[in-house]
Amino acid sequence: MMNVLIIGTGKLGYEVYRRVAVMPECHVTLLDHHRHEHDVSLATQLIGDATSVEDLKRALVGIDVVFSTVGITQAETFATALVQAMDEVGVKRLLWTTQFQINADQISEAMYDLANREFGFSREVETNYVAGQKAGAAVIKASDLAYTLLECHFFKYTDEADKLIVESADNAVSGGPLSIFSLATLIADMVLHNQDYPQRELVISARSQV
Repeated sequence: MMNVLIIGTGKLGYEVYRRVAVMPECHVTLLDHHRHEHDVSLATQLIGDATSVEDLKRALVGIDVVFSTVGITQAETFATALVQAMDEVGVKRLLWTTQFQINADQISEAMYDLANREFGFSREVETNYVAGQKAGAAVIKASDLAYTLLECHFFKYTDEADKLIVESADNAVSGGPLSIFSLATLIADMVLHNQDYPQRELVISARSQV
């Protein structure tokens, strides 16, 4: 039996839960700051603060793999607490979602335009978001955890099926925004077969359907 902790049960975390929890070889524990409004009866649900080392340590007992999708803001704070808690409990395997531009020296004008055109993000919002994600990722990179950073392109909150591109973070991103539906399916496979994803950083985007 593989024990999986999912931290954050927003749209992505919930979709990953739905895919992993039905697998007979897995048990899922969910940690979030509030009780989920949807059915999570296949999991052990814990209410706690993902910036609290003590709450995280309580959730990590007996866990084999952690998938974290918190930190849209305050990513560095979330990452710092999680690294400490995992170190103290002795859990090593972490899949951490972050943003695909964290390794860029600067945000390109094309990405600023895309963020504004498709999602209504101002330059300031996009700049601050990427900087925050970069700071959180730096904490994970400095740890001795067996981590994989999932550096995701912009999300599309749809159920459309995308053909995903998964590539080394050494490469420039070659795809575009990706659907939550498709990303959750990929991440569920990563959780279930995490030994097949030894890379420290993966950039994930979607092929154009045009």
